[in-house]
Amino acid sequence: MGKITTIKREVEINQSKDKVWKALADFGNICHGHPAVSKSFITSTQKEGVGATRHCDFTMMGASAEEKVTEWNDGKNIKIEVQELKKMPGIDTMALDLAIGRQGEKTTLTGTMAYSMKNGFFDVMNTLMMKNMNSKLLDGIMAGHKLYIETGAIVNEKTKLDTSIVKQLN
Repeated sequence: MGKITTIKREVEINQSKDKVWKALADFGNICHGHPAVSKSFITSTQKEGVGATRHCDFTMMGASAEEKVTEWNDGKNIKIEVQELKKMPGIDTMALDLAIGRQGEKTTLTGTMAYSMKNGFFDVMNTLMMKNMNSKLLDGIMAGHKLYIETGAIVNEKTKLDTSIVKQLN
C-alpha cells in the first residue's frame, strides 16, 4: 500500500440538516447525487448503519465497486470504504466520509476522499494525473448532491454541475 492521498471539499446546501441526512442515509441510492455512478443498490439485508453494503456501477471504463459502511453517526456523518474495485487499475484502498454541519442558516456537506495506490508506478500516476481526476470527481459528487438534495433532480454524467460552488479545503 502506498501513501494515503486525501482530498477534502465542502458545499453549502440550502436545506435542513435532516433533509441532507435523509439523502445520505439512503445508502443504496448514491446514484441519485453522484454523477459518475450510473446504478447503485443495496447488497446486504441491512439497509443502513455500519455493515451495510452496496454495489455501484460507474460511468467510466465499465468499472464497478462493492462498498461498505464503516462509520455511521445519525445526522452527522457516514464513512464508506471500497471493499472491491473492478476495472479501476492502480487504486489499492479508497474511502469517502460525508459529514453534515451547520454554518448559520446553511447546512454544510463536507466530503473527504482518502485513497492509496497499489505501487510506486501508480503513486507517480497519482501525482501526474489521478489526484487531479479524483479532485474533479469529488467536486462533482459534492455539486451533484447539492443539486439532488435541493431540487430532487437525479444527477447523471450528462448533468451540468456548477463545481465552482464547491470549496476546496485542502
